[in-house]
Amino acid sequence: MGFLSGLDTSVNIAFPALSAAFELDVSDIQWVVISFVLSYSILLLPIGRFADQIGHGRVVLAGIMIEIFALAACGMATVFWFFLLARIAQGVGIAFMLSSAPALVTLSVSEQKQPQALALFAMMIAMGVAAGAPIGGVLLQTWDWQSVYLYRVPYTGLLLLLSLCCALYRRPVIKKPEVLDIKGALALGSGLGLVLFVASRGFTWGWFAFPTLSMACVGVGLLAVFVAVERKSENPLIDFNLFAIPDFVTANCLNALANAAMFTVWFLGPYFLITVRGHGTTAGGLILAVSPLATAFAAKYSARLVGKINLNLLSRWGLLIEGIGLVAMSRATALTPLPVVVIFLALVGAGLGLFQVPNMSFVMASIDRTKQGLAGGITQMTRTVGLVAGLAVWNTLYIILRDRKAADLGISELEDPRIFVPAYSAVLGLAGLLCLLGTLATRQKRDIIKNLPGVPSCK
Repeated sequence: MGFLSGLDTSVNIAFPALSAAFELDVSDIQWVVISFVLSYSILLLPIGRFADQIGHGRVVLAGIMIEIFALAACGMATVFWFFLLARIAQGVGIAFMLSSAPALVTLSVSEQKQPQALALFAMMIAMGVAAGAPIGGVLLQTWDWQSVYLYRVPYTGLLLLLSLCCALYRRPVIKKPEVLDIKGALALGSGLGLVLFVASRGFTWGWFAFPTLSMACVGVGLLAVFVAVERKSENPLIDFNLFAIPDFVTANCLNALANAAMFTVWFLGPYFLITVRGHGTTAGGLILAVSPLATAFAAKYSARLVGKINLNLLSRWGLLIEGIGLVAMSRATALTPLPVVVIFLALVGAGLGLFQVPNMSFVMASIDRTKQGLAGGITQMTRTVGLVAGLAVWNTLYIILRDRKAADLGISELEDPRIFVPAYSAVLGLAGLLCLLGTLATRQKRDIIKNLPGVPSCK
């Protein structure tokens, strides 16, 4: 399941082809990401809580079936609005899977082996991310953009068969069902969705325009309703006592930051490699795969260090390495030697991998093992919120810098390298700087990991 979710990077390498097929500007490609990420980010938490009640395996099976139909619909789309609807459905399927997958991982092993199991899960996601871009590049050499969706249909079908076979031998133990907090789930999903949507469209509409302000107020109001409902609920989606722990809040914020910064590579990297440097789609996909491969290996190595090195220190080094890689990548040009570009991308990926395992271990261990679906939903939700919010910020900044540079040079072709490269460099440089600043937050954290179940004491 983790490998399948990572394969969506096949779409990133197809961004130029999608732009041409649907006649989209570079800035408009954000809808391909937003329609998918936004739909599953608002569902992760309530579905994770729901899975705790009816069984994580059942929820995963439902997600796989939704994903099969959604991928097929994406590949058959001929108009952009239908394509976006299919992407939303794909996001729903991923939400069913990702909200329950971390819970299945942690509950299948002892508490002492939880960090290693989570590292394997993170590694499989990274391996999928690494494989997605090269596979997409090879497919685009022979077929059109539809292939980056259709090739995953038989793989997802095989995953469904394997899951059903496992279900035959594992009879699920269903606890006495609790009443799901429907009001809280609706308030959270609609409020978070509106806030993230406004963040993605604020620059286009105008930050002080009536639609922007009105939708933002409604979104914030719904989130306030969610908090009020949860405090009175007998079975809340979130235990707000967790947010009284500064380290828990910091860990989730840094999780969002690290993933938002990383997404600059996947957002603008394909254009940089294919349009500016002149690599083909296959070569561009292979080059992009360097970063998630480094994430996979770093995650595996990081798991061995959990319990031997302070988790705050591991997180700090991860953010530091990711930030250095992004700043270095921001200085790359069409003339930068390919091995140097590969090293920069590897640093970005390795930093994220080194950061993810201790961060996820902390959050999962902060929540009771009977609510690991909720814990997994929180980790994945903060990750996706970071992706959507980051995309909104990076896209807005990119448009501002691009248009300003185009006006200064008097160039109307907005994809001209003389315009693209300065804007690209500024966006990646800022993302790297934010990671470096994030290391300061890890210094503020207290070492309370030893007081949490399932995480070895730090030495």
